[in-house]
Amino acid sequence: MQRWLAGEPHLLRPPQCLILVPLILLLLVVSQAKAYPQTDADDVAGILDVIPGSANVPDDSPPLFDAHPKDSYVIKNKPAILTCRAQHALKVYFKCNGGTPPHEAATETAFVEPSTGMRVVEAQLHVERATVEEYFEDYECHCVAWSSRGQTTSSTARISTA
Repeated sequence: MQRWLAGEPHLLRPPQCLILVPLILLLLVVSQAKAYPQTDADDVAGILDVIPGSANVPDDSPPLFDAHPKDSYVIKNKPAILTCRAQHALKVYFKCNGGTPPHEAATETAFVEPSTGMRVVEAQLHVERATVEEYFEDYECHCVAWSSRGQTTSSTARISTA
């Protein structure tokens, strides 16, 4: 500061090239914008084809089942365990013979699949022998996966006594 006051103003003034720096940066940004145009929906769909587990599932699709419940038997004191798993679901629950099974018999777990990054909801149902014997026919259950995009019903599993 003292040199400038003493008559040497050129030591504290910025060099002329520093005035050109903002202009050069602006030109670089404009040239890069032309080199990388914005992506459209077709480009995004092409990217989704490469991501595992995203096989052409649009964002507005209803839940999709990964695992359906399978036919099973109740053997003496060992209950039958039914499992179903769905992607894109907020809730997964069982319906058996037109009604809802006891709350304490069902469990629900939600997690994010590490390989795909998708939310998965899994439900399990323990069916006791006494429950099956209440019905004279086979006891039938299916899963219902629900989200704001709709609901999907799984295949039906039959549980019978052995």
